[in-house]
Amino acid sequence: MTKQRHTASSINDQALDELYAERDALLVELGGRDEEARDRWIEKQLAETGLKAMDFRNGMAMEIEPARELVAHWVGAARAMLGDAPNYTETPIEMEVKVGESPERFAFVLQRVAPGALTPHQARQRAEERADQAEELLRIAHDTSNRVEASLDRVRALAERWENALAPDLRYARAVRAALADPKE
Repeated sequence: MTKQRHTASSINDQALDELYAERDALLVELGGRDEEARDRWIEKQLAETGLKAMDFRNGMAMEIEPARELVAHWVGAARAMLGDAPNYTETPIEMEVKVGESPERFAFVLQRVAPGALTPHQARQRAEERADQAEELLRIAHDTSNRVEASLDRVRALAERWENALAPDLRYARAVRAALADPKE
């Protein structure tokens, strides 16, 4: 019993829901027979996507047949994963790959390509630039505050010196002013 292979024109929300339901049923079936069910699911996916080979040496290369069906699956998955997101989603897809007995883990970022949309890397760079600018402004404000405080300290010291230097003259001037304001003769 072979099911219909999805194409770019046949993938829709209902077809995607059916694929998810099928996947969920297989996951329930795993209960203790992981390898067998996993192998069956992998074979089914390989058959449906037309994926023939994948090579991770010197980058990544895939050999697929007919690419249209695979792209249809990717488009359907992308639409489901992005949902209402205006730009990108960082949906964790865990995959462990062994190249030369060195396991590595990867995260995939799915981005909607649109005018003015930033990649996660561009968004991070922009945020880092803004943070650097804010830190520089804070440093300048702090330095300016320190210089103003130092200037105020010098003005206070000068005012105190002048007050001490002029104190005798101020006492004499106050005494004269008081005498002129209240003549007793």
